Amino acid sequence: MQKILIVDDVPANIKILRELLVGNYELFVATNGRMAVEVAEARLPDLILMDVMMPEVDGITACGVLRGIPATAEIPVIFITAKSEVDDMVRGFEAGGVDYVTKPFSPSELNARVKTHLELKRSREQLQRYGRQLEEANKQLEDRNERLNEAIEQLHMAAMTDSLTGLGNRRYMSTKIQEEMVRFRRSQRAFSIILADIDHFKQVNDEHGHECGDGVLRHVSDILRVGVREQDHVARWGGEEFLLLLPETPADGALLVAEKLRVAIAESQAVCLGRDIRVTMTFGVTAYDESGSMDGAIRQADHALYLGKQRGRNRTVVL
Repeated sequence: MQKILIVDDVPANIKILRELLVGNYELFVATNGRMAVEVAEARLPDLILMDVMMPEVDGITACGVLRGIPATAEIPVIFITAKSEVDDMVRGFEAGGVDYVTKPFSPSELNARVKTHLELKRSREQLQRYGRQLEEANKQLEDRNERLNEAIEQLHMAAMTDSLTGLGNRRYMSTKIQEEMVRFRRSQRAFSIILADIDHFKQVNDEHGHECGDGVLRHVSDILRVGVREQDHVARWGGEEFLLLLPETPADGALLVAEKLRVAIAESQAVCLGRDIRVTMTFGVTAYDESGSMDGAIRQADHALYLGKQRGRNRTVVL
């Protein structure tokens, strides 16, 4: 049931309004502007019929107060006045009134205006509900899209990451080398590739078991990861083989990096099942030649690695 607040300091006017209003309304009464504000805050009517001329606080002042209160700011106020001067009507609209009716009342006019503004208020509230529902739906859609994007990113990362070591995998490194080749064609700044292989890794698995073999792979991976610059890339290329990409680094600089890593690994030890396991690595280094391809550069590094193995392992060879 819709609620209407009648505000008038003359009891006879209140009685007339009660009798003239046609509809199933819950009616409240206030006899001055101050009381109107109190009742409106307490009852939150759907419409206020407000007399303009009242003692203490007049209707226009009371309307201004209601507009300043969040809970009552949207309640439509129809002014009731015996005056028809333009200035009074303008003051009422400036205070926030939506309409006015003049005394003596025309029953049809009064009910038409009341019905119109109640329907307008109902429509506004419905639009506001739809707006809130739309905002909530949009928020849910944004949240869903964000979760979907996060899931896609996680899948992408999983597809580019070696699950055992946490390093990039072959797909990841192939992408990074392609990007670096594009950058090289723009800047002509050399980059190098290092291919490294754990020496006698099969023997580690045979003597200590595959669990310890995995521990060695993680141990070596950690040393490689922390031993390069932030802009460098390290990937598990396959099995016990690792590939490093060093942007803007010529062969002599890459040799220094490979040697530092080789020494760090040789001087370290992995611990597995209470046993210390020492391993060494052999490194093959090459700088990218713009006349070649990615596969060609990797083959060159692989050939350098092969020569290192042939020469006794635990060494670095540059080609």
